[in-house]
Amino acid sequence: MKNPVLRPHVPSQRFGVNSAWFKLSLLAYNLVSVIKGLCLEGEEQTARLKRFRLLLVHVAGRMNRNNCVMGLRLCQPGKALQRMQKVWKVFALPTQATSAKALGRGGG
Repeated sequence: MKNPVLRPHVPSQRFGVNSAWFKLSLLAYNLVSVIKGLCLEGEEQTARLKRFRLLLVHVAGRMNRNNCVMGLRLCQPGKALQRMQKVWKVFALPTQATSAKALGRGGG
């Protein structure tokens, strides 16, 4: 079976460029494997890279900023948001979102 992340040939004739490309490809492959194994369930775990992108990466949404507070509105059903929340749980960020209320600006 061909690996969809790795291309059939290297992108350059220069060794350093090929080395960086190969390391980046391995990192991407490992991240996709971890996300599939820990965050997805059922048929989603065996999805190929094209379907994986549609499930997690290519989720339509809109970023907005109101009174210096960033927001994200997703244009996908709730299941897509649940998948993203599982990924965010596994790869927790050291910072937390701050609400407008916590900043003393009212709101919710």
